[in-house]
Amino acid sequence: MDEFAIDDRGNFLRYFDLYSGSEAFEPLFYIHGLGCASSSDYPPVVSANSYAQRRSLLVDLMGSGFSDKPPDGTYHSQAQAAVLSDFVASQGCSRVTLFGHSAGAFIALKLAQKLPIQVSTLILCEPGLTEYGIAMLSEIASQTEAQFVDGGFAQLLAQLKIQGGNDAWLGPFSVASPHAIHQWAQSAIEDNSSHWLDDLANLNAIKGVVLSDTATRDQIAKFEQAGCTVELVADTEHMIAYDNPDGLALAISNLLDLGK
Repeated sequence: MDEFAIDDRGNFLRYFDLYSGSEAFEPLFYIHGLGCASSSDYPPVVSANSYAQRRSLLVDLMGSGFSDKPPDGTYHSQAQAAVLSDFVASQGCSRVTLFGHSAGAFIALKLAQKLPIQVSTLILCEPGLTEYGIAMLSEIASQTEAQFVDGGFAQLLAQLKIQGGNDAWLGPFSVASPHAIHQWAQSAIEDNSSHWLDDLANLNAIKGVVLSDTATRDQIAKFEQAGCTVELVADTEHMIAYDNPDGLALAISNLLDLGK
């Protein structure tokens, strides 16, 4: 696993750099959702037979996965986008493609706005918060950060285990920093209630959105109106990478073809 120093205090962002010998001039950066980690979510996707095998950087955001988790770190979406902007610059690429899932879509969009010349394609997967996500993150945000760190995080983990159906997601969630979860939950709620669809529409890049095939016509239309090509993946819910990695790989490959 590779690492990128984000400061002079020994804190590192960590990532997998795959297919670096293929189309290395325009890498695809994966930005995971809240409580997830690209290192666990996307290996089955990028190893699928239908994947385009473009150079792929599977990034664990600060506070998540294998990346460092300083307790005094700043983890809201704008701060995460700033770290990623420095990371992208370190790669020395004139053009890049971004992928963002769920609340990670907000970070991907903010990063695209920071790098309007470099970002050629933006792919968002199930972007924004579901009703379930809003309820859960609102419960987190209703506590102070200290309260969440001291007991709320452990209570939430226990609650999710009792609910069931979250086994794959609970792995990366359980090792995430509670400081990061709390700060990102607050900013994700704010991002979700902002005019992010207008920002998406105004972005001058090739834009694609990947949705579950259960998406309604209205859900699809709002992204098409923002200038996005929409790909639907069968037999999935919100966590498409877990439910159908082969289908997600094909959808991503189809959207990458738009830039050729």
